[in-house]
Amino acid sequence: MYSITKQFINDLEVSIISVKRDLIQFSCMNYGATILDIIVPDKNGIMENVVMKYHDLNSYDHDEMYLNAIIGPTSGRIKDAEFTLGKTNYSLDKNFIHTHNIHGGEESFAFQLFEYQVEELDEETNIIFTFFKDANYSRYPGDQNIKITYKITDTALEIDFFGTTNQDTLLNMTNHAYFNLSGNMKKSILDHVLYVNASRYLSLDSEFIPTDLVSTKNTFLDFLTPTLIKDNMTAEVRKLPTKGIDHPFILDDSDYTVVQAKLTDEQSKRSLSVYTTYPSIVIYTHNFPDGLKLEHNMPQVSQMGICFETQFEPNGIHVPNAHQAILLKDQVYHQKTLYQFSVEE
Repeated sequence: MYSITKQFINDLEVSIISVKRDLIQFSCMNYGATILDIIVPDKNGIMENVVMKYHDLNSYDHDEMYLNAIIGPTSGRIKDAEFTLGKTNYSLDKNFIHTHNIHGGEESFAFQLFEYQVEELDEETNIIFTFFKDANYSRYPGDQNIKITYKITDTALEIDFFGTTNQDTLLNMTNHAYFNLSGNMKKSILDHVLYVNASRYLSLDSEFIPTDLVSTKNTFLDFLTPTLIKDNMTAEVRKLPTKGIDHPFILDDSDYTVVQAKLTDEQSKRSLSVYTTYPSIVIYTHNFPDGLKLEHNMPQVSQMGICFETQFEPNGIHVPNAHQAILLKDQVYHQKTLYQFSVEE
């Protein structure tokens, strides 16, 4: 069962699409294809929201956290906000410390109004978002036809990312959902247990730009054994420029049947397993709150959420041996990510 309502973000009318199935309630809007609610049961069957949500819908207007939105044309940072394809150099918005590009800059998909349609089937509900990026109004080369499909089943959300172009370009899309399995953000994610199928990550320079491939072994980014997040979030880690985790993890197995990350809240017993066709996941522990009120008028503090930004390696166009995220003319871009919810025994 689904419903559609109309609301306003400042002067922009948006559509809120709400889906209700037996074990999940899901809502999103066509502004940024942004997720608003993922409501799932805990060990006692209590239904609560497991993503961060703003109290005021207007807060989503060009929000600096990209809360739960689709990110593109590129995800993460691009050094010096420029790249070269063929013999042509392209310059992007310098929207990160006025030096680098982050999440596509001002033309980010997070700030676009998508067209949409809904398909309701017996076992799933599909919300299909489409967007045409006109090269005449873009710093990226080529027109891009973008399609994002949210497939909602009783226990999962699957996201399919599609794209085509008429000119070689960069395309690296993700979703920027902030998860918190405690339910309705009752506590931070520091008491969550995290597993990540990655023995390597990309190190960051002083301006958070991914640079070199290094081992996670004996670092605060080693989650090959399930670990309480707070056990790795030491005082020394909090003194780093990132103030926590904000790193690209290079997955050990590029296999959609393998659990690439798993998050568990031991109190509610809710669990989230992440599957993806992408080769890396940027994990971000909400280290820089924007100060805006959250749902239920709650104050926003650090580590209220954790992101699993499945993608090609950010800044890969400048990193040796990384995926460059180049989409060739007339090639089809198709990647997918599955967020599977369960209750631990």
